[in-house]
Amino acid sequence: MLFKKDELKLLWPFYAYYLIYGLSTMIIPFMILYFRNVGFSFFQIAILTSAFGISMFLSEIPTGAFADSFSRKYSVIVGFFITAVAVMLIPLVSNFYLLLLLWILAGLGMAFASGAEEAWVIDNLHKFKRKDLQHHFFVKSGSFVAFGAIFAPFIGALLVKAYSIKILWFVFGFGFLLNALLLMFFGEEHYKPKKITIIESAKQTWLYSKKGLQFTITHKIVFLLVLAGLCTQLMTIGDNGWQPFLVDLGMAEHQLGYMYSAAAALAVIMPFLSGLFVNIKPKNAISILVFVRMILFFLLLFIFPPFFLLAAFVFAMGLGLWSATDPLLQTYFHKFIPTKIRATVVSSKSMFTMLVVSLSSLVAGVFLDLFGPQKVLAFGSLFGVVAIWLYQKIKD
Repeated sequence: MLFKKDELKLLWPFYAYYLIYGLSTMIIPFMILYFRNVGFSFFQIAILTSAFGISMFLSEIPTGAFADSFSRKYSVIVGFFITAVAVMLIPLVSNFYLLLLLWILAGLGMAFASGAEEAWVIDNLHKFKRKDLQHHFFVKSGSFVAFGAIFAPFIGALLVKAYSIKILWFVFGFGFLLNALLLMFFGEEHYKPKKITIIESAKQTWLYSKKGLQFTITHKIVFLLVLAGLCTQLMTIGDNGWQPFLVDLGMAEHQLGYMYSAAAALAVIMPFLSGLFVNIKPKNAISILVFVRMILFFLLLFIFPPFFLLAAFVFAMGLGLWSATDPLLQTYFHKFIPTKIRATVVSSKSMFTMLVVSLSSLVAGVFLDLFGPQKVLAFGSLFGVVAIWLYQKIKD
């Protein structure tokens, strides 16, 4: 059966949220082109995306502690409302500095949801003694996003041809708003922290932040997983170059939507293949998948016009392989985290990743302007070597 006993009863609001999110991501295939058409350089685009990441970095620990000491549910809902407002204002603004402010606001919103959402689901499953559903949740949540994302780029391509890219920002923002309402009315929360005063809450926030950071740094396996995951993220340091690169190879702008739909279809299937690795140590299974992605991306050096279909294949396979890796990594990571500081530890992981990726994307923006997307995308894959080395250092 596709779903285990009581799986939908416990998890349907979250699966619905992931599906709606996937359906609303019509802007993703066209986002970089939108900013390029506005007249921004790769470096300016990198500043915007880095501002988002740095905003998340500065907000991750306090928002994660808020989720641990007050409510994971309302942390997610507040975050989605903030993000919805920021995203729907983006197409109404062309001034670089106002856009920068909106990306900072969106980063704050996502920080409220980051960590809290995973912790909310995991602790609900622990409450009902259904730890067996954890891996299924990580697999299917990714698949629901990807399933929605099959249709989103295709519909987005039609809207871009008929109207403009601007309309897709409103769709994306509305998706966050709809998910906030869905989880507000139908998402149950079974993690109940003690009711405390404002002063005590401030003290608790500091305590949780300190415990979460200390645990992340001192727990050797968790720390190695954070560093290895970071290097895996850095493999795609040139991501902002994908859309212009494919257009330079000969792909029409609206065809980007069709390509993203095909890639999403592959990403629906690939997470289920992670089940083939259940008899292999997680660190080895993840290392194999990282190695294959690394080889694929490096082959981009040898693709030239008019063979944009080959580059599109590499893009789709890279996304599919990551969707197969993520459930293994997430299940492995949560195995070592105590319940009471789960949201804070996950936020710490996101915080470190966001900071380094955000700062490195500024460097990537300069390199994209100087050397072009092809070389940055290909050589960025070499971060996979460090990731594999770190995974293999784990002794579990």
